[in-house]
Amino acid sequence: MTESATVAKPAKRSGKKRRKRLGVVRTSLAWSNLSHMWIRTVVSICGIGFAILLMFMQLGFLGSVGDTATVLLDRMPCDLLVRSPDYLHIYDASKTRNELRPWLKSIDEVDEAVPLDIGVTQWINPNNQDPRAIAVMGIDLNAPAFDLPELTLEMRRKLLVEGAVLVDDATKPDFGPQNGVKFGPEDIGTVADVFGTPAKIVGTFHLGTGLAANGALLCTRETFRKLVPGSSDEEVSLLLIRLTQGVTRERGCQMVAGRLDSLAGPASSATALTIDDAKTAERWRWYTETPIGMIFAMGVVLAVVVGGVISYMILASDVQAHLSEYATLKAMGYGTGFLMKTLLTQSTLLATIAFPPSVLAALLLYAITSALAGVPIRMTFTWLVLVAALSLLMCNAAGLIAIRKLIRAEPANLF
Repeated sequence: MTESATVAKPAKRSGKKRRKRLGVVRTSLAWSNLSHMWIRTVVSICGIGFAILLMFMQLGFLGSVGDTATVLLDRMPCDLLVRSPDYLHIYDASKTRNELRPWLKSIDEVDEAVPLDIGVTQWINPNNQDPRAIAVMGIDLNAPAFDLPELTLEMRRKLLVEGAVLVDDATKPDFGPQNGVKFGPEDIGTVADVFGTPAKIVGTFHLGTGLAANGALLCTRETFRKLVPGSSDEEVSLLLIRLTQGVTRERGCQMVAGRLDSLAGPASSATALTIDDAKTAERWRWYTETPIGMIFAMGVVLAVVVGGVISYMILASDVQAHLSEYATLKAMGYGTGFLMKTLLTQSTLLATIAFPPSVLAALLLYAITSALAGVPIRMTFTWLVLVAALSLLMCNAAGLIAIRKLIRAEPANLF
C-alpha cells in the first residue's frame, strides 16, 4: 500500500456508470502493495515459486514411479493377463501352471495364450567381476510376449543358441558396458557370468528397466531356465491372453475367469484380469505399498506444507509492514470482507505470478534429472492443474491466517 494511494470513505453501492459519471477511480490496493515495494515482491515471488517448484519435483518423481511400474506391461500386445494369486509385482510374479495354456486356448473367445517367464538373478560385471541383480525375461520366439522391433527373424535365430541373450540398452553402466556408459553394438559377443552360467550378448533391445530392476536381459524360455534358479518348463510367470477379433476385454475376462474357476487342482490356482486393470494395480501398488512411492507421496504433502509456511511468512510480514494503513481503513469503516478480499487478491496475484517461472524451472530440472538418473520424468496436464490449484489454496489459506490478528483487533490498538 503506497502513501500516495488515496483512500475514499466507503459509499453506498452504485453501478459502473454512476462511478464513471462522478469521476471515481477505484485503486487496487492489492496491486499497489505489490508494485510499491518491488524488491520485497520479487523476494516473495521467489519464495512462493520455490514452494511451487518443490511440489512439481515431488509430483514428477511420484509420476515416474507410476510410469516405470508399467514399462513392461505397456509393451505387451495382449488383452488379458493370467497370473498367480501370489503375484506381487512384475519382477516378482510368482508362478502358475503352464498346463493352463491348452485349456485357455480352447475357449472360443481366446485367440492365443502366450507364456512369459520373469525372474531376477545375479549378473557378474565382465569388467570388474562385481555382482549385480538383473531381471531376466524368457519368451517364446514363435509368439513373443513383447512388441519389440529388435526381434527380427535374424535376431530370433541368434537367440536359439543356448545361452544367447539380448541386453536392454537402458541397463545401468555399473553392469559393465564396454564404453562405460551404455550397452551397444560394441558389447555384442561379450560373454558374462549369469548365476554361474555363461551368457553371450548377441544384441540389444530398448524396453526400459524401471525402479525395481537396474538391468534386464531377454532370452528364450530354454535359456531362462538355465539362468534363473528354480525355474521349470511346467511353470510360467504370466500368460498373456490375446482375444479373438470383436470380443471385448470384459467379455473375454469373464470367460477366462469362468474357465479358471471350473478347473480343479493346482491348475485352477490363477486369476485373470484385463491389461488395463493390471497396469492400474501395478501403479497403485508402487504408489501405496512401496517405500519409494510413499516417500514421494509424503513429499508432495510436505511441499504443500512448506509452501504454506513460506506464503504465511511472506503475507504476515506484509500485513505487519502495512498495519497502520490497514488500521486506517478499518477505522474509516471498511469491514472485514474488504480487508480479506484485499489480502486474498494479493496472495492470488503472488501465486499467479510465481507459477509460470516455476513451470519453466520444473521442465528444466525434469530434463536434467531424467538424463542423469535414467528415469523418465515428464510434465503432465494433470500436474499443471493440480499444482496450480494447490498453489492458490496454500497462498489463500496463508493469507487468511495472516490477517486473523488484524480482523480481531480494535483500530485504536493497531497504531
